[in-house]
Amino acid sequence: MTDQPLMPNPSVDQRLLGNLRRARLEMAESGLQFDEVLARFDEEIRQQKLKRVQKSLSLVNEQSFSA
Repeated sequence: MTDQPLMPNPSVDQRLLGNLRRARLEMAESGLQFDEVLARFDEEIRQQKLKRVQKSLSLVNEQSFSA
């Protein structure tokens, strides 16, 4: 037996490094896609709130004109 550490094949290192880089980029892409979904939900919520406020304002205006 030898006390010398076994050095992996450099091509294995390159393949593993490439896999890690690809995985990191895929995770970054997923994070950005998730951010986009959240932004769309936020916009939808803002639009719903705006419609409710406009409807309430319309009702208030109708009541003030009929009084």
